[in-house]
Amino acid sequence: MKFDFTSLLKSEIKPALGVTEVGAIALAAARAYDAVGGTLLHIQMVMNGGMYKNAFSCAIPGTEELGCEMAAALGALGGDWKLGLEVLKNINADHVAQAKALSIPIEIEVDETKDSIYIFAEVTTTKGVGLCRIEDFHANIVYVAKDDEVLFEGEKTEVTAAKGDIIDFEAVTVADMVDYAKNVPMEELDCIKGMIEMNCQLSAEGEKGVGLGIWKTLSAFQNKGALGNDMIYAAQKLTCSAMDARLAGLPFAAMSIVGSGSHGILCSMPVVSYGRYMEKSEEEIIRAVALSGLITIYSKHYTGRLSALCGCVLGGGSGAASGIVYLMGGGAKEVSAAMDHMAANLTGMICDGGSTGCALKASAGVYSAYLSAMLAMEGVEIPHNFGVIGSSAEQTEKNLGRISDEGMAPMDTTIIDVMKKGR
Repeated sequence: MKFDFTSLLKSEIKPALGVTEVGAIALAAARAYDAVGGTLLHIQMVMNGGMYKNAFSCAIPGTEELGCEMAAALGALGGDWKLGLEVLKNINADHVAQAKALSIPIEIEVDETKDSIYIFAEVTTTKGVGLCRIEDFHANIVYVAKDDEVLFEGEKTEVTAAKGDIIDFEAVTVADMVDYAKNVPMEELDCIKGMIEMNCQLSAEGEKGVGLGIWKTLSAFQNKGALGNDMIYAAQKLTCSAMDARLAGLPFAAMSIVGSGSHGILCSMPVVSYGRYMEKSEEEIIRAVALSGLITIYSKHYTGRLSALCGCVLGGGSGAASGIVYLMGGGAKEVSAAMDHMAANLTGMICDGGSTGCALKASAGVYSAYLSAMLAMEGVEIPHNFGVIGSSAEQTEKNLGRISDEGMAPMDTTIIDVMKKGR
């Protein structure tokens, strides 16, 4: 069976400025305001729990501000909804000052009945009420209205890949994805080349010193002789610098995958770092990142785009482990083993929203991806049907989906409650 993996990658790999949940909130507010214009009087945002959680402590790109309320205010005041998840690209200090000076109510509500991505923005101004609804995908505007006049309502504005419109995920195997990475014509992988270039540029900005500065701490201990200047150190430096830049709110885009810049960084940077460390060709690196991207999308199909599990390390990290295995000369058997190692190691790591702390999780994900790849290449496999590990890597990913949907769903409610009351 032939699968259109090229279209799948192109539909899921997109530039995103800042954490995508902040961008999505700003996008909804910007579109609602654009529908009506006028002077702001009131902003009300209703969203699913995962959206609220991920944006709660998140830096607004190009500013020193945080969170859902500021994202909504800046979106309404100066956002350009036509830029999608780069909606805040043109925000400046004047917009921030205006947002801080607003004396209007900005209400943020969580709709606990919504399991998937959902944002409803209601922006009231001197000229009326603008409405915008986003569903299923971060930039998927499905409804726009001014007062009682519907301006837009219709089909999905993005390809609903996660629902199988492009790929029958139940029929896909790891071997199919490995075969694609090996044989796809290079001209079909321009989006992967773009991902590598953009995320490396972001890493270079983060290396200047923002966020937690994880690589600087590692470098300090490496200079003391306590750490080696090895392939894992190099990968953590490249990856964590990009994560620090993104999560600190620097005004530079990340190339996201499945709606997440963190996933895009983690599924690409460790693979690129290993390829360059081992002096692999550009073509080999691009093919390896393509495989990593497919494994990430495959994993997230089952665990969901927003969940209580940290998809960055389990989805993007499993992709990275697979891409590294590819560059090490492994095939479908070794890729499957590496995916199982990641599941055995990091299942249970919670997602407590987008923040500078995500760089710490990414660092752990990088180490685990390399360890998983090395174990797989040495012929070490987690026995099937141990714990969360299924009879195959494909079944393991389905098991993780059950853990995310059934087992950890109450966890999100608790995390959100802690966020609201724990300050």
